[in-house]
Amino acid sequence: MTKKNSKHKAIHFVAATIFGIVAIVHILRLGYGVPVQISTWQMPLWLSWIGVFVTGSLAVLLWQSANNK
Repeated sequence: MTKKNSKHKAIHFVAATIFGIVAIVHILRLGYGVPVQISTWQMPLWLSWIGVFVTGSLAVLLWQSANNK
């Protein structure tokens, strides 16, 4: 494995971990019904379902990419 490949692998693992944590935070928000408000706008809970799907998918794809190199 070259130095460049190992560096990309490490970056993919870090990014996958961050996206995974964000997905878990969205799942916890859904489970506990935590309200999120930005200025006067309150974020609806259904938006966290999109957050779980997007960040979870990115985490899985990056994890797979890191393991295939």
